[in-house]
Amino acid sequence: MILILLGLFVTQSFAQGLKVTGIVKDQSGEPLIGVNVMERGTTNGSITDVDGKYSVSVKGNKSVLVFSYIGYVSQEIPVAGKQSVNVTLKEDTEELEEVVVIGYGTAKKKDLTGAISTVKAENLEKETPRSV
Repeated sequence: MILILLGLFVTQSFAQGLKVTGIVKDQSGEPLIGVNVMERGTTNGSITDVDGKYSVSVKGNKSVLVFSYIGYVSQEIPVAGKQSVNVTLKEDTEELEEVVVIGYGTAKKKDLTGAISTVKAENLEKETPRSV
């Protein structure tokens, strides 16, 4: 009788774990490499491979997966018993800042002092005489 009860508890503890797989893509349908896939509230997680695929074992059906990637809006998706969760991340255009190109490097516009002007390549070609 004790062995039967012990067997029930062991199978119940294994049944609570759930392996979730899927693919993470951008808005154009391209797979994203290195996206963080974490179970909310834990240190349990994974990252996507070169094909945008991931696999993570979560604690149960009530778990929530958090998908985050630099330059994209993070998403939280409840597992709700699904074994496959595919995600499309949207670009986060609000966090992009204007960058100024300097002859030998780059700097953010807010970090510069002095006068700044913008010149388009077409204007340079029109006004600059070319030597032959």
